[in-house]
Amino acid sequence: MRAVQVASAGAPRLVVVGNGMAALRTVEEVLALAPHRFDITVLGAEPHGNYNRILLSAVLAGDKKVADIVTHPPAWYAERGITLRIGDPVTAFDPARRTLVTTTGQLVEWDRLLLATGAHPVMPALPGAELDGVFGFRTIDDVQALLAAVGRHRRAVVIGGGVLGLEAAWGLRCQGMAVSVVHLAPWLMERQLDEISAAMLRHDLERHGIACLTAIQAESLMGAERVEAIRLSDGRVIAADLVVMAVGIRPNTELARQAGLPVGRGVTVDAKMRTSHPDIFAVGECAEHDGRCYGLVMPLWDMARVCAHHLVDAEGERCFAAPALSTRLKIPGIALFSAGEPSAANDDDHEVVHHDAGRNVYRKLVLRQGRVVGAVMYGDVGDSGRVWDWLCSGDTIGPLCADVLCLGRISGQCAAADPLEDLPDDRVICHCNGVTKGAITAAIAEHGLVTLEQVTARTRACSGCGQCTVLTAQILARTLGKDGAARLAAETRRGERRALAFRLWHRSNAVLMTLLVATGLFLHFAATPAALLRFEWAFALHRGAGLALVAVYAAFLALTIAFRRRWRADAEGVAMFALIP
Repeated sequence: MRAVQVASAGAPRLVVVGNGMAALRTVEEVLALAPHRFDITVLGAEPHGNYNRILLSAVLAGDKKVADIVTHPPAWYAERGITLRIGDPVTAFDPARRTLVTTTGQLVEWDRLLLATGAHPVMPALPGAELDGVFGFRTIDDVQALLAAVGRHRRAVVIGGGVLGLEAAWGLRCQGMAVSVVHLAPWLMERQLDEISAAMLRHDLERHGIACLTAIQAESLMGAERVEAIRLSDGRVIAADLVVMAVGIRPNTELARQAGLPVGRGVTVDAKMRTSHPDIFAVGECAEHDGRCYGLVMPLWDMARVCAHHLVDAEGERCFAAPALSTRLKIPGIALFSAGEPSAANDDDHEVVHHDAGRNVYRKLVLRQGRVVGAVMYGDVGDSGRVWDWLCSGDTIGPLCADVLCLGRISGQCAAADPLEDLPDDRVICHCNGVTKGAITAAIAEHGLVTLEQVTARTRACSGCGQCTVLTAQILARTLGKDGAARLAAETRRGERRALAFRLWHRSNAVLMTLLVATGLFLHFAATPAALLRFEWAFALHRGAGLALVAVYAAFLALTIAFRRRWRADAEGVAMFALIP
């Protein structure tokens, strides 16, 4: 059992307002730098531990359960001596007195305050938006409400054709609903895609049963008490049993505004994540740096690292800089990658485009002075890791390399025979978490890691946006080499032997258990000599024995299900790694 970490006596009180991904990543970074520096309290508005909001669409689609996306259960806080208060939002804080108040009237004192209040979904002020059946798509509660509704209804409309809206639409489609997406812009994901790639995406979505209506606006929601239809700006009316609003998010800034902190679109911070108050910091979707707010995981992780650095060392020099951004759509069967600028910004930019309609493949690089500043890939994203590396490093690649990449042939002029050979150990592989190639290879060698899940658990690589998964898997395979392949084969054989032993055990016992339950039912209900003799103790023993046998059979079924799930998961984990090229 893990020992509980305890802050030093008289340690400064670090109070975190928010229990989301950016908040907890900052806490993790603080603990990594100085485990006993602060007495930490985390205050969360939602009645849950921290969870991976990125995977809410997978929960809606039925691919994951809520428990699968929880990253920090209550035990995690307790083991680290962190006070956790959930379901009790902060209503106000006083920078002068260094106190804050929660909804239940709790007064909390602080020495350092971290605002990580996140954002809330924008709910357009449409007529009828107050009707039942209108949902946001932001929290576990939103997803659970949607899942409760899909069983009773069959037609859904999603307002918003960005990443979040399309993933919500896919989740609803997986639940068997007829889904339409209404999007104001000329094409889907207009911030990440150009017109050609967006048209390919639309075709594939419609092929999967999701109707896409672009360049059109929702004017009103119709219905008596519950939404029944949606009226569009061209006069069309679409039947709808439920409507999901996915048109964007708005930073939660009201607390900071009431406290007198500078607020723009978000809570204004400097490059050290510090607000105008020297002991109040802000990170995540609520923070605004250099006029920009961020909603993607990579910049939020960067904010967390910088903030933790300055919480621990007030004189530190580390600063936050606007990062390159990338997007992947988490819809099975749709391979899409976008990074940086999707189109040339001016005549000096150079676009290299390869479009193979027959293979449903589209690739485009945007070059500026020989450097990659943007990329769009659809249908084949196998080289996205290399493109992302080019974009983040700022290396000059030249038009020939871009031509070769878009044609799907990496030549020796652009890459070595082994694409990992040219990567130095200090090259960052997972930009979300700052994990280098050297850190990954060292972890594999030192801890005997043989699966991608083990690498993620040890290094955090692949735990953010997922952009680095392919490259990390390649590093794993290359680092393991022949010895690692042998270990993997041995692990696979052990898994196969366990599965075979289970199947034999199950089959041999199934007949016995069936006989036991039949005997138990007979003993419980049938008259016997003991019952005829009217001996009360014999009668009770007789019936009890029957119930006991039935209980044994029920336990057998429960254990069967549990072990099958466990061993199947183990086998799939090994198989997934084995199948990674």
